[in-house]
Amino acid sequence: MRRVLAAVGVAAGFALLSPITASAAEKPENPTMKVTVSGSVVTISAVCDTAGTTAEGGYAEPRGHEPIGWGVMKASGKKRSITFTGVRPGNYVASMYCHEGGPGSGGAVRNFTVGKPVKPPVKTAPQVAVKPQGAPQTGGGPADDESGGVAPLVAGGGALALLGAGGAVALRRRAARG
Repeated sequence: MRRVLAAVGVAAGFALLSPITASAAEKPENPTMKVTVSGSVVTISAVCDTAGTTAEGGYAEPRGHEPIGWGVMKASGKKRSITFTGVRPGNYVASMYCHEGGPGSGGAVRNFTVGKPVKPPVKTAPQVAVKPQGAPQTGGGPADDESGGVAPLVAGGGALALLGAGGAVALRRRAARG
C-alpha cells in the first residue's frame, strides 16, 4: 500500500511541476489581423495585446515553403502594420506574430487574393490529332496464320510425353512380374 501511495504522490508532483501546467497560467497573445488589398499594394494590420511588443508579418504562396515578403511591423501603441507594394495577382496567405520573447507569443493567419483569383486554364485537347476511322487493325490471328503455328507442336509434344509415360509404366509392370 505504501508503494502505491508513493507512486501516486510522485506522479502528482510531476503533473503539477510539468511545463504544460506552468505555462497554462500564462495568457498567450491572440492578435486580431486584417489584410487590405488595393491594386498591387497589400497592407497587413494587427493589434497585439501588449504595447511595445515586437511584431513581424508577411505573405507567401498558399503551399509555399518560404515567404515572398516578410518584415518587422511598424508599431503605434498596440496597433501594428506592414505594407508590401508590387504584389503580383494571385492567391496568398498572410501571417503575423506578436513576440514577447517567450511562450506568450501569438500569431494570426489569413488568406487573401490580389487581382482576379488565379485559376489554371482548363483545356481538354485531344490526345490524337487525327481520329482513326473504321475498325481497328489489330493484325492477324490463328485463322490468318498459314505456317500451322505453335499449337500442333505443343499437341505433338504432349502426346509424345503421354506415350513415354505409358511405356515406362508398362516396362515397370513387366519387370515386376519377371
